Amino acid sequence: MKEIQIKKYIIYFFGVAILLFILNKLYVGPWILENELSGFALILTNSIPNFFEAIIVSLILTGIFLQIRLFYLSKTRTIKDIYIYILSFFLASIYVISQELKFHNLGGNNIYDPYDLVASIIGLMLTFGVIQLFGFINKSETEIRDKD
Repeated sequence: MKEIQIKKYIIYFFGVAILLFILNKLYVGPWILENELSGFALILTNSIPNFFEAIIVSLILTGIFLQIRLFYLSKTRTIKDIYIYILSFFLASIYVISQELKFHNLGGNNIYDPYDLVASIIGLMLTFGVIQLFGFINKSETEIRDKD
């Protein structure tokens, strides 16, 4: 099976997001709650998982749709990268924002907090901007696909 050639920075971006999500969940968050810190530190610690969730979901969806395009679409029918980025961003936004607004509870026990919503939106926009600016797959793959 053919696979898309993901740019290295995307892999690092994804890995760092997961690592920081886990560190916050297992160590930083409990430490802040245990030491009864309040204010900005508490808001940041409670909202940062939403930021990372938005990044992770956006990257996963983008990778899935690029892989689907590579595997299922013929050489004569291609979808431009920008359309895949927009579709991924749109679906990730629906999932993440609807979860924050309590339309569903697929991500776990969720309590509405406007800071979580802001963190989610920032994560979505940051990821879309970074992908749009630097791309997701290696150029050589895109050029080969476009030439065929």
